[in-house]
Amino acid sequence: MRSNLLNNIRQITLSPELRKSRLLRFAIYAVIAVLLYLLFIGNVLPERFDYSVGSIAEKTIKAPIDAVDTRATERAREAARKSIPKQYTKDQDVEDRSYEDIDKFMEIVTRIHSEAGLTREDKLARLTTDNKQISIPKEALEQIVDLPLSTLPTVKKEATRIVQNLYEDEMTDTTGLDQKLDAQLVMVDLDRNGRMVLRAIVHAVIRPNMVYNHELTMKLREEQAASTPAFQINKGEVIVKQGESIDEETLSKLEDLRLLQNEPNYLMQLGFVGFVAIWTAALALYLEMTNSKIGRNNLLLLCLGIVIFVTALGIKTVSIGEPLGFANIGYLTPVAMGTILVTILFDTQLAILLSFMLALLTGAAFDFNFQYIFVAFISSLVGAFAVSRVKHRLVIMRAGFIVAGVNLLTITATQALLSSTGSEFSQYLESLTFGIVNGLFCAIIAIGILPFLESSFGILTPISLLELSNPNHPLLKKLLMEAPGTYHHSLIVGNLAEAAAEMVGADALICRVGAFFHDVGKMKRPLFFIENQMSKDNPHDKIAPSLSHLIITSHVRDGLEMQEEYRLPKPIRDICEQHHGTTVLMYFYNKALEQDKSGTINIDDFRYAGPKPQTKEAAIVMLCDAVEAAVRAMNRPTPNRIESVISKIIKDRLNDGQLDECDLTLKDLDKISDAFLRTLNGIYHARIEYPEPQKVN
Repeated sequence: MRSNLLNNIRQITLSPELRKSRLLRFAIYAVIAVLLYLLFIGNVLPERFDYSVGSIAEKTIKAPIDAVDTRATERAREAARKSIPKQYTKDQDVEDRSYEDIDKFMEIVTRIHSEAGLTREDKLARLTTDNKQISIPKEALEQIVDLPLSTLPTVKKEATRIVQNLYEDEMTDTTGLDQKLDAQLVMVDLDRNGRMVLRAIVHAVIRPNMVYNHELTMKLREEQAASTPAFQINKGEVIVKQGESIDEETLSKLEDLRLLQNEPNYLMQLGFVGFVAIWTAALALYLEMTNSKIGRNNLLLLCLGIVIFVTALGIKTVSIGEPLGFANIGYLTPVAMGTILVTILFDTQLAILLSFMLALLTGAAFDFNFQYIFVAFISSLVGAFAVSRVKHRLVIMRAGFIVAGVNLLTITATQALLSSTGSEFSQYLESLTFGIVNGLFCAIIAIGILPFLESSFGILTPISLLELSNPNHPLLKKLLMEAPGTYHHSLIVGNLAEAAAEMVGADALICRVGAFFHDVGKMKRPLFFIENQMSKDNPHDKIAPSLSHLIITSHVRDGLEMQEEYRLPKPIRDICEQHHGTTVLMYFYNKALEQDKSGTINIDDFRYAGPKPQTKEAAIVMLCDAVEAAVRAMNRPTPNRIESVISKIIKDRLNDGQLDECDLTLKDLDKISDAFLRTLNGIYHARIEYPEPQKVN
């Protein structure tokens, strides 16, 4: 049933240009980044609410991050500002102007008193008119006019002294000036009228000598505010409980935490864009720098992208359960599934890198909690190692049990670290359950997804190759029944190809499986091939060499049709198509020359259609096919004769240009020759000739 389902899956194809297109490769990376962003941005950004003052909280809200409580902080800083009084600086010019005003005023008074013929009213009028320096009440001016001229120097001297004494103190205002002035007047040797004049003059000229310094005041207040520590909202702090009313202070805290719908957190969004971009760039850089086949083949990159997306989707799906009350559901994230698939489909080194990168995605889904990242990393790493030498699909299930066992250990370690936070035993058991289910779940999903990825992207995994090499494969069973000679020939070629591939670093499993299927086209006309002829009658003796050529060469085309019918992967079909290259059927060419009387025979008419081998694996199968057939045809194969045949066939293929389009080097050909010789000597070794048994009377 599964094979029928897979047969209905159409393999994804891309033209050679698209497979290598840098623009398409960039687009695939961009799509991966966008999908990861869309999947996890909801996990990274906290839930937002549409609340206002007076709203009722529908759920208990805790702070998702650390933040500054701006309202409480500003309140504390405003109090700190008010604790700094106004700042004043002493202004010497104020004192100097006071002395100057006294001098000028007393000069006017003295001049008016010195003029003869002025009546009291005239003096008062002149004094009122000429005095522009200070403001003195009219009563005081009348008293000044009545003073004798001889007392004026004393008034000036005492006024200057009193002002000087008063300015010895810092004055920010004239509060208390009367009391201080009265204390100074007691010591003045003047009559009552003189003292009243002195009081009026000092009152008129005295001013505060401490001037308000606005800049200094503001500076000190801001320094005091800046030194006041900010009030913190700590991560996990309860902001409001379910059913409580939202007041101004709570609303301010929600604004500070960017939890309101009218407060989008662009900084966190930009940060996560950077996280995803760096994540994707690291993957791309690894594939490019390691010269990975995935980095050169967009179809394989697309397959890798699907594996990453499916794994990320599993992480996202699990994260949905956290708000539902499953506190430790992060241990259920199927990260190991991704690395198991990557190991089987591609290679272990890439899976090791992805184990770390997928663990980071787990962190993004679960608030970057250490325990989930650690368990995800270890489980995915173990999953990759557990299937690094996979031989059959049951190994994946075994890997699931291994991952489950390792999860028990890592979860126990992390819970021990978290015991100080009050973790309960019930939570520990819940975590262990999630860890066990995680391992089994990863294995089951990987087993289910793997065949679809193999079939859809034409990826040959060791599992699929081993399944193809099973003798019970329908096409191999059919070959055994209809062309047994070809079947056994293919088995020997497979052994030869596997041994040779191991010597030169080619894919030994592809060589073996490709060899098993390379001649299936001979089933269409099995008796026209020498290994299937049970009698001495050869049908080629009765037909023209040109027709024999057509029949023999058609087995390649027939084999391709059969392999396509049975949905064999492209690398196996390529080996079938290329295993004869453009070689010449020399037997029928020479036979045609013997029969030709006109001399019109062209050697190219007796060549296979090709193409020449494009890969090491196809070239190895070509050489194995020719060598096995030649050695099988020998009457008495000895080591020296076998070695000679091997050398001749390799040299002929090399001279004919059949190996020009593959990556085999001359050194590789020497190693292949040694592998052929060792394997064939083991097959065709000398045997003891047993005597005839004596007849029993």
